[in-house]
Amino acid sequence: MSDYEGLVAIVTGGASGIGAAVVRLLSHRGAQVAVLDLQSADPVADSISIRCDVRDSADVAAAVDAVADHFGRLDVVVSNAGIGAQGDIAANDDDEWHRVLDVNVVGMARVSRQALPFLRRSP
Repeated sequence: MSDYEGLVAIVTGGASGIGAAVVRLLSHRGAQVAVLDLQSADPVADSISIRCDVRDSADVAAAVDAVADHFGRLDVVVSNAGIGAQGDIAANDDDEWHRVLDVNVVGMARVSRQALPFLRRSP
């Protein structure tokens, strides 16, 4: 038995880059994985891909609830979704920094807040 056998994980930003590598690793180690991303993910064993914009609370709620409905539980959340600012610090206005913070910080809080009731029930 693998160390993640029987567990269900969410990986935000899991369709590419580091997130996709995390999805593959969790799957290889036995987890069932839900990829939450703006892009579709290449399927791996025991995974699903759900379009989710972490900047939108309703989108996050629907995605996390869909994961729990599909797999019947939720045990692990990997908040990997993230973006960088475009341009340099002198050229960026407040709107650009709010966009970055909305994805990188508030997005993580949105996902955690929605997942917490399921995580609290995890053995």
